[in-house]
Amino acid sequence: MGSSAQTQAVLFDLDGVLVDSFEVWLAVVNDARKRFGLKDVAREFVASIFGQGLSDDLVNLYPGRTREEVLTAYDAAMPRCIDRMTVNPEALGALEALEALGLKRAVVTNTQQSLAPLVLRTVGLAQHLDAVVSVAAGLREKPAPDLLHRALDLLGVRPEQALMVGDTDYDATAARAAGTAFLRYEIRKGGSLRSALEGALARPLS
Repeated sequence: MGSSAQTQAVLFDLDGVLVDSFEVWLAVVNDARKRFGLKDVAREFVASIFGQGLSDDLVNLYPGRTREEVLTAYDAAMPRCIDRMTVNPEALGALEALEALGLKRAVVTNTQQSLAPLVLRTVGLAQHLDAVVSVAAGLREKPAPDLLHRALDLLGVRPEQALMVGDTDYDATAARAAGTAFLRYEIRKGGSLRSALEGALARPLS
């Protein structure tokens, strides 16, 4: 689904769009499982569920563990694994170009509230965003539209004025439920983020 000249804000998923974090989360997941006395899971399995929220992690990865236990494990593991993060080489330029066009920019991610800002600061993108919305109390994870609704409220734009950029069906479903346009972009497929945005917005990013 495309967007148009009336677009006033672009909402980005984090993992798989602005950063390639698969190797990070593979390490974080297995670090957490080791903490709970569980065996490592294969990269193929993590790939098959990549992008899901913590609620699904509890079912698929940590049966019997509480949300708080897993959040704590992730908080402990991320600083040890974050050096495996790769930033999209076009992310900074794209955010700067959108800002120059007067478009608001936000990250909307299923990553927990304690970690998303850390990732964005580490890769040097935090200062180029108007809002960061991540999983917190009272906000359901994508594919529910809650995170997008929160971002729209913070940015002061209506759903029809926003474009959501994501790499999974979780993002697509959330965008549809929130009433925003959707652009599917997957960093691991090697395409140009800038070109994808120009196509969706029907305008050049100079």
